[in-house]
Amino acid sequence: MAELSISGQQMQMQSPVRPSISEPFRITTNAPHQMNDDSLTPGRKKLQKWLGRVLRIVITDGRVLVGFFNCTDRDANIVLSMCAEYLVEGQEPRLLGNVMVPGKHIVSLNVDEPDPHSTLLVQ
Repeated sequence: MAELSISGQQMQMQSPVRPSISEPFRITTNAPHQMNDDSLTPGRKKLQKWLGRVLRIVITDGRVLVGFFNCTDRDANIVLSMCAEYLVEGQEPRLLGNVMVPGKHIVSLNVDEPDPHSTLLVQ
Protein backbone atom coordinates (compact mmCIF):
# COMPACT_ATOMS: atom_id res chain seq x y z
CA MET A 1 0.00 0.00 0.00
CA ALA A 2 1.13 3.54 -0.64
CA GLU A 3 1.94 5.85 2.23
CA LEU A 4 1.14 9.53 2.40
CA SER A 5 2.81 12.15 4.53
CA ILE A 6 0.52 14.99 5.58
CA SER A 7 1.87 17.62 7.96
CA GLY A 8 4.57 15.31 9.27
CA GLN A 9 2.24 12.38 9.98
CA GLN A 10 2.24 9.26 7.88
CA MET A 11 -1.08 7.81 6.78
CA GLN A 12 -1.77 4.67 4.82
CA MET A 13 -4.13 4.86 1.87
CA GLN A 14 -6.63 2.05 1.72
CA SER A 15 -7.76 0.64 -1.57
CA PRO A 16 -11.47 1.26 -2.16
CA VAL A 17 -13.80 -1.67 -1.61
CA ARG A 18 -15.88 -2.40 -4.70
CA PRO A 19 -19.32 -3.77 -3.85
CA SER A 20 -20.96 -6.23 -6.18
CA ILE A 21 -23.44 -4.33 -8.30
CA SER A 22 -26.40 -5.93 -10.01
CA GLU A 23 -27.71 -2.64 -11.41
CA PRO A 24 -25.90 -0.74 -14.20
CA PHE A 25 -24.79 1.82 -11.59
CA ARG A 26 -25.18 2.14 -7.86
CA ILE A 27 -27.49 5.14 -7.49
CA THR A 28 -27.36 7.18 -4.33
CA THR A 29 -29.97 9.79 -3.72
CA ASN A 30 -30.75 12.46 -1.19
CA ALA A 31 -34.42 12.24 -2.11
CA PRO A 32 -36.69 11.93 0.93
CA HIS A 33 -38.47 8.89 -0.51
CA GLN A 34 -37.17 5.49 -1.48
CA MET A 35 -38.34 3.05 -4.18
CA ASN A 36 -40.40 0.89 -1.81
CA ASP A 37 -42.20 3.91 -0.33
CA ASP A 38 -45.94 3.42 -0.93
CA SER A 39 -46.54 7.18 -1.00
CA LEU A 40 -44.58 7.57 -4.27
CA THR A 41 -46.65 8.03 -7.40
CA PRO A 42 -46.23 5.42 -10.16
CA GLY A 43 -44.51 8.05 -12.31
CA ARG A 44 -41.89 8.80 -9.65
CA LYS A 45 -41.27 5.10 -9.11
CA LYS A 46 -40.70 4.67 -12.86
CA LEU A 47 -38.32 7.66 -12.98
CA GLN A 48 -36.30 6.30 -10.05
CA LYS A 49 -36.10 2.93 -11.79
CA TRP A 50 -34.68 4.67 -14.89
CA LEU A 51 -31.84 6.39 -12.98
CA GLY A 52 -28.50 5.23 -14.38
CA ARG A 53 -30.10 3.57 -17.42
CA VAL A 54 -29.25 4.47 -21.00
CA LEU A 55 -31.79 6.82 -22.61
CA ARG A 56 -32.18 7.48 -26.33
CA ILE A 57 -33.78 10.89 -26.93
CA VAL A 58 -34.87 12.26 -30.32
CA ILE A 59 -35.13 16.06 -30.35
CA THR A 60 -37.05 18.42 -32.64
CA ASP A 61 -34.18 19.07 -35.09
CA GLY A 62 -33.77 15.32 -35.73
CA ARG A 63 -30.65 14.72 -33.65
CA VAL A 64 -30.49 11.63 -31.45
CA LEU A 65 -28.88 11.88 -28.00
CA VAL A 66 -27.83 8.72 -26.14
CA GLY A 67 -26.56 8.85 -22.58
CA PHE A 68 -27.08 7.81 -18.96
CA PHE A 69 -30.16 9.31 -17.27
CA ASN A 70 -29.16 11.49 -14.30
CA CYS A 71 -32.18 13.63 -13.45
CA THR A 72 -35.24 15.48 -14.61
CA ASP A 73 -37.40 18.34 -13.33
CA ARG A 74 -41.03 19.37 -13.44
CA ASP A 75 -40.51 21.05 -16.84
CA ALA A 76 -39.43 17.66 -18.30
CA ASN A 77 -35.84 18.84 -18.84
CA ILE A 78 -33.52 15.82 -18.75
CA VAL A 79 -29.85 15.61 -17.81
CA LEU A 80 -27.76 12.89 -19.48
CA SER A 81 -24.16 12.00 -18.68
CA MET A 82 -21.61 10.47 -21.04
CA CYS A 83 -23.87 11.61 -23.86
CA ALA A 84 -23.25 11.00 -27.57
CA GLU A 85 -24.97 12.92 -30.37
CA TYR A 86 -25.94 11.18 -33.62
CA LEU A 87 -26.68 13.55 -36.52
CA VAL A 88 -27.16 10.91 -39.22
CA GLU A 89 -27.78 7.23 -38.57
CA GLY A 90 -24.72 5.17 -39.38
CA GLN A 91 -22.18 7.97 -38.88
CA GLU A 92 -19.77 8.24 -35.98
CA PRO A 93 -21.27 9.97 -32.92
CA ARG A 94 -19.98 13.21 -31.45
CA LEU A 95 -19.20 12.79 -27.75
CA LEU A 96 -20.73 15.59 -25.67
CA GLY A 97 -20.31 14.58 -22.01
CA ASN A 98 -22.98 16.01 -19.67
CA VAL A 99 -26.03 17.42 -21.46
CA MET A 100 -29.25 19.11 -20.38
CA VAL A 101 -32.03 18.47 -22.91
CA PRO A 102 -34.90 20.98 -22.69
CA GLY A 103 -38.22 19.18 -22.31
CA LYS A 104 -39.86 21.34 -24.99
CA HIS A 105 -37.44 19.91 -27.60
CA ILE A 106 -37.96 16.21 -26.79
CA VAL A 107 -39.86 14.34 -29.50
CA SER A 108 -39.41 10.80 -28.19
CA LEU A 109 -37.58 8.98 -25.42
CA ASN A 110 -36.60 5.31 -25.19
CA VAL A 111 -35.08 3.47 -22.22
CA ASP A 112 -32.51 0.79 -22.93
CA GLU A 113 -33.58 -2.14 -20.79
CA PRO A 114 -30.84 -4.72 -20.25
CA ASP A 115 -31.41 -8.07 -21.93
CA PRO A 116 -31.75 -10.66 -19.11
CA HIS A 117 -30.20 -13.32 -21.39
CA SER A 118 -27.13 -11.22 -22.29
CA THR A 119 -23.73 -12.64 -21.41
CA LEU A 120 -22.40 -9.09 -20.93
CA LEU A 121 -24.32 -8.50 -17.69
CA VAL A 122 -22.33 -8.62 -14.46
CA GLN A 123 -23.57 -11.40 -12.23
